[in-house]
Amino acid sequence: MSRLLTTLLAVATIAIACYQDDSTGATNSSPMTNVLLTDAPFPFDTVQSVNVYVISVSVSTQADTGGSADSMSWVEVTAPHRQINLLELQQGDTALLGGDAIPAGQYRAVRLILDGDSSNIRYKDGSLAQVHWGGSGRQAIHAFVEAAVEVGAQGADIVIDFDVGRSFHYDDLGDGAFNFLPWIRAVNRAETGSVAGVVSGPGGAVNGATVSAWGGGPSNWYIYSTGVTDTGGHYRLAYLLPGTYIVGVDPPSSSNFGAALDSNVAVNKGFETTHNVTLSVFGGSLTILGASSMLQNRTNQLEAHIINAQHQWDTTSAVAWQNLDTTVLGLQPNGRYASVTSKTIGTGRVVATSGSLLDTLVIHVSADTSSGPSAPR
Repeated sequence: MSRLLTTLLAVATIAIACYQDDSTGATNSSPMTNVLLTDAPFPFDTVQSVNVYVISVSVSTQADTGGSADSMSWVEVTAPHRQINLLELQQGDTALLGGDAIPAGQYRAVRLILDGDSSNIRYKDGSLAQVHWGGSGRQAIHAFVEAAVEVGAQGADIVIDFDVGRSFHYDDLGDGAFNFLPWIRAVNRAETGSVAGVVSGPGGAVNGATVSAWGGGPSNWYIYSTGVTDTGGHYRLAYLLPGTYIVGVDPPSSSNFGAALDSNVAVNKGFETTHNVTLSVFGGSLTILGASSMLQNRTNQLEAHIINAQHQWDTTSAVAWQNLDTTVLGLQPNGRYASVTSKTIGTGRVVATSGSLLDTLVIHVSADTSSGPSAPR
C-alpha cells in the first residue's frame, strides 16, 4: 500500500497509520502517499502569526492547464480541517496534515481547499490584521507542480511549499490590509535536495537576511524557494529539485550591507549543498535602466538609476555617459538620462559612471524585417 501524507512544515511531524478494511481481510493495493506543507518566511517583523485553515488536500493525474478544475478527476488525500500557523514552519520543518492510500501513478496537480473565514493574520500586539482573502468561505488553491509526483508501491511524501512572503501583499490598495495572492508549489520530497549555509558580514552573522533560489531562464526567471537567516546567520532552502540555481541574498533593510548573487549553485537529489555568503558594506549602486535589444534605426531612452550608501534613491549626483561602440550606437547624454540610437546591426556598449559607481549596458541591434531593410521611426 502506498500512502500520501499532507504535511505543513512545523516543529513536529506526526505518523498516520494506513487504513485497512478488516471486513474483507484484503490489504489495500493503493500506495500510501504523504503530503507535507512548508513555507518561505514572512517578511514583516510586525506579524505574530499567519493562520491558514486547511480543509482538504487533493491530487490529480491530470495536468492543471488553467481551465476548469471541476472537469478534472481529483483524489482526496486528507481533510484535516485545522488551522496552521505558517510562521512556525521554517528552514524545512514540517507539520503533518494527514495521509491516505491513493492509487499509484504520476500526479501532476495538487489542490488545497482553504477556509478564509477561519484564517487570519495576527499582529504581535495580538490584534487582527485586515486581510482580503479574495472571497468568503471556501476557496480552491492550486499548487505549482514543476515535475509530476511519482507515487509508487512504497508511497510518497508530497511537500507543499507555502511562500508566505509572496502570498500576502501588504497595503497594495493603500488601505493597510493584506491581499492574499497564493504562491504555492508541490514536490516529491524524495526527489529533492537543499541549499544551506551561513550569511555573515564584517561584524559577524547577519540576522534577518532574505535568501532566494532562482530558476528558469533569461526571459522567465522566477523564485523557487525563499528563506530567512536566524540570529546565527543560518538559512536553509529545502525541497529543491536537482539543478543549478541562482542564489541571491538581500540584507535586512536596517543594515548597511549590499546584496549578493551567485549564479551557479548546484542542487543534487538527496544531498544538502553548503553555500555560505559574505556580504560587503554597501557603498551605493548605479544601474542603467533601458532595453538591451533594439531594432535598427530606433531611438530609446536610458536612465542611470543611483542608490546611495544610505539605500536612498539619488537624483542629484552627476552622471557621465560613454559610448564604447560608436559604429553600432549613437548616444546623446542629458544628465541622468541619455538617448541611444541603433545605427547598424551588431552589439554596442554604453557605460554610465557617477563617482566610483559604474554600470555597463550591452545592447544588441538586429534588422527590422517588418518594413524592409531600413525602417526609421
